[in-house]
Amino acid sequence: MKFAKLSSKPLVVLIAAVILYSGGYAYSETATLTVTPSVTSNTYSGAITLDITGLTNGQQVKVQTYLDVNGNGVVEANDPLMDVFSVTDGGAQVIGGITNLSVPYDSNTATGAITTALSFAPPLENVVGQKIYRVISNPSGAFTPVTAVLNVTNAALGQSVSGVVYSNGVTPMPGAVVVALTLTNQNYVGATIADSSGHYFLTLSPGAYLLIPVLPGYYTDQSLAPVITLTNGMSATNNLSLTNGTVVISGPVYDAVSSNALGGVFIQAQSQSLFEVGFSDTNGNYTFYGTSNNWKIQISDERLGRRAYLAPQGHALTVDASFGNVTNAGIGLYQGNALFYGQVTISGVPVPNCAIGCNDSDQQFNSKGYTDLNGNYGVVALVDTNVLDPGVNWTCSPNNSDQSGPRTQTLANYIFSQVDSVGLATNESVLANFIGLPVTATISGQMVNNQGVPVSGVGVGASATIDGNQFVTMFVDTDNNGDYSFGAASGQWYVNANCCGGDGLDNYGYYDPSNFYVVNIPPNNAVVNIVVYPADLPLLGQPGKVSSSQFNLNLYGASGFNYTVQGSTNLAGGNWFPVTIVTNFPGNPYLIQDFHATNAARFYRAFQGP
Repeated sequence: MKFAKLSSKPLVVLIAAVILYSGGYAYSETATLTVTPSVTSNTYSGAITLDITGLTNGQQVKVQTYLDVNGNGVVEANDPLMDVFSVTDGGAQVIGGITNLSVPYDSNTATGAITTALSFAPPLENVVGQKIYRVISNPSGAFTPVTAVLNVTNAALGQSVSGVVYSNGVTPMPGAVVVALTLTNQNYVGATIADSSGHYFLTLSPGAYLLIPVLPGYYTDQSLAPVITLTNGMSATNNLSLTNGTVVISGPVYDAVSSNALGGVFIQAQSQSLFEVGFSDTNGNYTFYGTSNNWKIQISDERLGRRAYLAPQGHALTVDASFGNVTNAGIGLYQGNALFYGQVTISGVPVPNCAIGCNDSDQQFNSKGYTDLNGNYGVVALVDTNVLDPGVNWTCSPNNSDQSGPRTQTLANYIFSQVDSVGLATNESVLANFIGLPVTATISGQMVNNQGVPVSGVGVGASATIDGNQFVTMFVDTDNNGDYSFGAASGQWYVNANCCGGDGLDNYGYYDPSNFYVVNIPPNNAVVNIVVYPADLPLLGQPGKVSSSQFNLNLYGASGFNYTVQGSTNLAGGNWFPVTIVTNFPGNPYLIQDFHATNAARFYRAFQGP
């Protein structure tokens, strides 16, 4: 891909002060747009600043961001709309008296001019290639839309991956995006746009990566993703393939309250190992081209914070495309009405470009934001009894497993505090400062089922309370051998496997009767092996004699199941009598009490039902 030579000075697009007629609008204002920097590498750690001038006092504009797939600097039909947000001259979103720093706001004190800073941290922000920022009047009609280009280059690293992206293994695919993910946790590290010959080139730090090609309208088979291990000074070559789907899945993305269309929303679609990405267009509509299978449509939360929206958490929209095209598969999004804010520091030093994630205890929604250059952040939450249970609580954390790009390696060496079970009211803001501790040890082990078979894909992590602050380690998924490993600091840690969600035990039909495992550090490293059981298989703990006529024991099982516990005085006789029936098992160990244990021998069994 060839790029026009750009000046090191900010790129300015000027619109002459004339009255133009286009599309029925009479444009009478002069507007300018400047993006700073206009050229930067993909490891840039600062902010992208937009300066917009030539506006009227208090005027609102809409900023669209396009991925310039052919690098010509002009917005065209095949350029994905990857972000949209509004910003007002002199305006900011304020919740509970606190400015939400995730929503772009005007920091320019002059009237008729807007200066706003955007985080370069969210995935795909740093894709190597060009992005086009386009500013339009909101509502339309005040001025001709103006554009400015940001050119992102490869960092000068000693390692690289390259190759050609093909369609169906035959035709080169210009404009395809190749994404590099870490092998262990599939964290986003970087991406690049293939040139007019379908050739891609991306520099990376030493490490092991998966390479995933993506392009709206095409899907990739993740099971065929090549694994690349780069050592110092190494260059690797791998060709990649995309497939054009024949079954159409489409629908609108909209505000769940106002029904207004939401364009520029990043969406992912998956059917087993098949994967596809897309964006909603200016009218809020998305379209995927897949296969005749069930597909899960999932909203990504990476840029929703710029509009104060939340993403559905772990509840992907499932569509059945077995019988052909699927239309009107709509997704409604809710805007937050409460706020977490504060600062992230390590040893008192602010941490910029750090991802902050929040989720509710109902596991319905999650939201995300990024710290600014001073380590300050704002992330929305939702208080709405129409969609959430009354009294729902929220948890927030700069969990380092949620970082991307260059921060993946840097912040993986730290563990961050979190706030947990925070109740909120509408228009309430909660101060939550987070601190990071350096990793000094590892916790590792293997997860197997009750037959000794390794269980892969389940998240494992740990929590601890240190100096009055609650900390959470990185949660990592078990690999194909059931192995896991993550960093920890000095303290008493409670290791647990995720119960729920995409990498939760319930997604694989298992539960862990132990719930958690206590680990003390130092010593420097600890090993915790985890045995999990099928969800429909209950377990009984060791009975304990309480009195001459009472035995107590614990029942273990999976949430929501019904279990029957029976007793017997003679295994050979086969006469079992009822002890208790537990309906809608709560998930935690359940105390079983037998008040009629008058015989010397007492046996118990449990099974699912009735």
